[in-house]
Amino acid sequence: MASNVDERPVIDEEAYYHDASLGATWTASRTAVAMVATLYGGIAFAFFYLRSLNSNGQWNPNHITASTIIGTTILVLMVVAALVNYFGARRLRRGMVVDWQVAAAFTALFVLVAGGMQIWELTRLPFQPSSFGYASVFVAFGPVNAFAILLSAYWAETAVMQSVRIKKLAITDGGLGLSSLPVAEKFRANVDGLSFFLNGMALITIVFYVIFYVIA
Repeated sequence: MASNVDERPVIDEEAYYHDASLGATWTASRTAVAMVATLYGGIAFAFFYLRSLNSNGQWNPNHITASTIIGTTILVLMVVAALVNYFGARRLRRGMVVDWQVAAAFTALFVLVAGGMQIWELTRLPFQPSSFGYASVFVAFGPVNAFAILLSAYWAETAVMQSVRIKKLAITDGGLGLSSLPVAEKFRANVDGLSFFLNGMALITIVFYVIFYVIA
């Protein structure tokens, strides 16, 4: 005798959308790195193409580069920011929310200063924007780099503000670093995405430091 009982499994829609949200955060952070890397990739292609072509010796006839001091400062700030954020994220996973907040605040500060210095560097270049090949490529690189760096600073700052806003919601469930509440899990996914993005930016900064200040 056929049964009229619906034997299809019951889907917990809340859990389903929560898992989808975590997956979307993971994907978005990786996609952000890929999109930013694409912008830098175009600049790297232009650099090596024009450098190898060196039409009429006009790639960099006087061997002039942008300020090495400013470039080195930006490099140090970005690498330190990525390291500070990494160790802060590890402390968060152990339930030490305040430690992460302090680390994230310093991360945002370091990255913000790095972005400001990149903008400042563009105002004091020792060459005209289109005077030779290197100059043209660097002038294209500067705004892209400043934008990506300041995007990192904005992400870190909003993560800190978010932690302050939702900290009390998870305080009775182990805190933001240990809580199983959906809001806490989404927050930790955001922190992981930020760490991935900052690590990618630190790597990109190292690569382009070598390109524009070492082998140029």
